[in-house]
Amino acid sequence: MKTLVVNNQKGGVGKTTLAVHAAWFLAEAGARVLFVDLDPQGNASYSLADARQAGPSSVLFFEAPPALGEAAGVTLFAGDRGLDRVDAALSSAVVNYRNAFTRLAGRFDYAVLDTPPTWSGRNYAALMVASCLVSPIDLETYALQGVKQLWAQKATVEKGARGGRPIDFLGLLPSRFQSNSPRQRENLTGLLREQGARIMFPGQGVLTQRQGYAEALDVRQPVWKLKKTAAQEAGREIRRVLATIQSRLDVVPA
Repeated sequence: MKTLVVNNQKGGVGKTTLAVHAAWFLAEAGARVLFVDLDPQGNASYSLADARQAGPSSVLFFEAPPALGEAAGVTLFAGDRGLDRVDAALSSAVVNYRNAFTRLAGRFDYAVLDTPPTWSGRNYAALMVASCLVSPIDLETYALQGVKQLWAQKATVEKGARGGRPIDFLGLLPSRFQSNSPRQRENLTGLLREQGARIMFPGQGVLTQRQGYAEALDVRQPVWKLKKTAAQEAGREIRRVLATIQSRLDVVPA
């Protein structure tokens, strides 16, 4: 099983939009996709309500996972308030999560993990099992200041929970990009100049601020299935990004 983690220690940067669409995209070709919503708010779980339900995601930290048969499409462990207890029992919870994830791995082709907007044991656990990491970012100045923190947290998990095994970092993905904002264009240009291909998403990919994404999550279907012209443009944009993500997932070790 190849595992995509969508992570950034800030809310409102489009993590859930990307994670949910990644699950839909991977499942369209008949893949078995496990989705784990690690945010107690459960926004991703709302949009994936039509997926096969496996129970609350907190069970992965505190109980044995349910016996799940293999099935194409998306299987959801939904975000729930039980996740609030993880940090209070961090050592045992993280070990339980690793073991549960290992037991589930043979039943799925891909896993997609949506993470909460503040650093916690749940983020640590997600990075611990990651094959690939992608980080949507806001192009406002204050949001860019968190990039170094993200990089330090990634290194902490690699050293402390992965025996030095690196997480394949797909890059920073500018999200909710407002092309008519001079400040955001300037910040994007600065990021590309300072970081280049080193930590930016391949091909200078971006996700533009579009109403279609919010509507897609609300009606619980991929943006490319909506009929409006703007939604179709959004669909083409995000599918290019998701195709890049899948191609990278397919070549990294499980």
